Formats: sequence, structure tokens, C-alpha cells
Amino acid sequence: MTDQSSTPRTSDILNLLGAGVLLSAAFLFPGATLALGSIAKFYQESKRQKDFRQWERYNIHRLRYILQRLRRQKIIEVSDEDKFSIVRLTEKGKQRMLKYQLEEMSLAPPKHWDRKWRLIIYDISKFKKREQNTFRRMLTKLKMLQLQKSVYLTPYPCHSEIEFLREYYGVGKEVMYIVADRLENEDVYKTYFGL
Repeated sequence: MTDQSSTPRTSDILNLLGAGVLLSAAFLFPGATLALGSIAKFYQESKRQKDFRQWERYNIHRLRYILQRLRRQKIIEVSDEDKFSIVRLTEKGKQRMLKYQLEEMSLAPPKHWDRKWRLIIYDISKFKKREQNTFRRMLTKLKMLQLQKSVYLTPYPCHSEIEFLREYYGVGKEVMYIVADRLENEDVYKTYFGL
């Protein structure tokens, strides 16, 4: 570890584990600073040096503290894979990771608009009122323009974000994503989005 290591956030750790970045269980144990060489050897043997660099950038004492707290909360667990002990997300941990991804989700306007409009239309069952309300709040958080009660508009690509929301809220068949070349009165929408 270098002195310039950064302080990890819980969301950083969960996102890396959720993305499949391998974490040696040796990071959890107190002697890890002394055994950094053996941890590096673990990553070399498993041919995942890139994963080691992801973790190495963090302050090891802070990383260990957060990992131990997450283990007590049953967010992560240690499991044996091949001949290695590695840290994995539990089901509870996967849900927590998704929640962090939701909180951090935003649409980044591209440098150049592709002159296409994205319409999100949904008809979520009245029996899923909570999902309907939270889905609507997320579309508003993503700064989409509400055209009608369940029709939202944005000029920015957002297919992967909508797919994530469909999956997270379990409303896949009830949400439609449309890309359109032209809209009636689109000058009004261009002005609204600053295009």
C-alpha cells in the first residue's frame, strides 16, 4: 500500500464485489499489512493482478474495518473457491449493492445529441402501487419530462438505466422504451432540455 491510498466507501466495495472483482479473504485479517506480499502472490496465482490493483488503491486499515463490519452484518461472506478463500456478496449484500446503484443513478448528457427522443411509457398494475410510485420517482430523479401520467421523455440514451429499473422493480413487461426521430412540438422540448 502506498501513502496515497484513498479511503473506500461501502458503496465502492459493494460495487466492485458485485462487478466480480476478486477480493482475497486475507484482506479481512489483521496481519494483512505484513502479508501484503502473500496477498499479491494470491492474485498472481489466480491471474487477477488487475483485481489486486483495484483493492490496493484503498487504505488497507479502512478497507479491513469496512469489510469486517459488512461481514458482521451478513452483507459479505468468505467462501472457498479452488484453493483460495475469497470474499463474496450474500443475497442481502446484492440487494444493498443495487440500492446504492439506484441512489447514484443519473443520466449524463452526451457531448453531441443524436437528435433522437426516448419515451418511457408504463402501465404498472394497481396491485404494484409501491413499485409504480418508486419507478415514477426514479424517472423524475433522472430529470425526465413527464408528458402524461405514465409517459416520460428524455433526449438522452437511457436504455441500460431503464433495463436496470425494470429488473429491480420487477416491472419488465409493463414498461416500454421507445426511440423516436421526431415529436410534435419538439421545439418546446428542445428548449426544456437546453438543446
